[in-house]
Amino acid sequence: MNHEPSRSPRTIYRSERGSRARRRRRRMLTAAAVALFLMVIAAVAAAVLLHDGESQAGSRPASQASPAPAVTPRALALGNVYVHAGERARVAYRIEAPLGTTWTVTLVVSSRGGEQLRSRRVATRAPAAERQTCLVPLRLPPGRYRYALQASPAGAGTGGAGAGPAAAPTAVASTAALHVLAPLPPAFPGRKAIDAAFAWAAERSGDVAAAVVDTNGALSGYREHRAFQAASLAKAILLVASLRRDPTPDPSTEATLTKMIEQSDNGSADTIFSRVGAKGMRAVAKLAGMQDYEQGAGWIDTRVSAADEARFFSDYESYVPKAGRSLARRLLAGIIPIQRWGIPAAAGPAGWKTYFKGGWLGLDNRLMVQAAWLEKGKKRWALAVMTDDNPDRSYGWDTQKGITGLLLGEEPTQAYLAPVLEG
Repeated sequence: MNHEPSRSPRTIYRSERGSRARRRRRRMLTAAAVALFLMVIAAVAAAVLLHDGESQAGSRPASQASPAPAVTPRALALGNVYVHAGERARVAYRIEAPLGTTWTVTLVVSSRGGEQLRSRRVATRAPAAERQTCLVPLRLPPGRYRYALQASPAGAGTGGAGAGPAAAPTAVASTAALHVLAPLPPAFPGRKAIDAAFAWAAERSGDVAAAVVDTNGALSGYREHRAFQAASLAKAILLVASLRRDPTPDPSTEATLTKMIEQSDNGSADTIFSRVGAKGMRAVAKLAGMQDYEQGAGWIDTRVSAADEARFFSDYESYVPKAGRSLARRLLAGIIPIQRWGIPAAAGPAGWKTYFKGGWLGLDNRLMVQAAWLEKGKKRWALAVMTDDNPDRSYGWDTQKGITGLLLGEEPTQAYLAPVLEG
């Protein structure tokens, strides 16, 4: 017969104590679960209330919506200004304000001590957020000044079209420096001579363009951005490209450069082009800021404009390393006599030293192009004369010499044009 073993009081006590511990753990777990459940319920309720509040806010009329933070309009002076006395100052500015608003803008010039010296309205409906420029006569002696653009909403208080809100604030103005430099000396060639030369060019047959950079560095032109095939005029670019690679060439390379420029030898140009390549020519054009330049597959079919060539020759030496400048001058001044038609034929007898290069192409030289810089004493200026579709070679020579002569004050009479080459 089996009997259940008897338990001692200690065993019974331990069993009861374990039961109590287990009941406590269950109660704690239950309480934690209830607390977590209540937290989830609270979070869901809060989210619902927040969403309901946002929906109600969004449904309110715009007039009842919370206003956006106010943005203070600003009139920004975009950089310091440098101008010669007697010339108009080019001033750039921008109004930082809401899009769609327009502004009345006044330029105010003050002394460095703050005394207002000039005030001039420069715009009545300047659009916000766009860069604006104005040319303003100042009539101030040379010196250093400050300037600012004062702006207010166009038509404010009058209900004018394009006006901002009636209560829109005047823009806060920033200031910048204004430097009035000494007046420039009279330019050469003068305006009257340039106008006469371009008027005569317009009467010539064929395709004609011309550009002048006067002694003050100002460019004037007639069809100056028309692109022409450069032909041998491209050799002046090849010379710069070669001297930028090696400003002190070895005797063999110097001989090749000399033949390329002074005799306009095409084989020598091919040799230099094989070294500098189209990449080297494009680098020179980019350095010179040529806007109308079109690189050809080779050097001869590259296309250039009168404006680019006049600028290029005006600053020619600056593109050549210092060690190579004397060679460049010697070559461009040393072109053989049989090629000294057009520009040098007019400038040489008038006492000007001519540094130039020309190009010609086609049956009876229908294309004839030239560019040069000229020096006499302290004066230096540059020009380019481009012609195509000439009836014959002599006509092209006459066009180039006649335009240059008018710039120098000579009338292109038959007697004047008769001597073809520089004497």
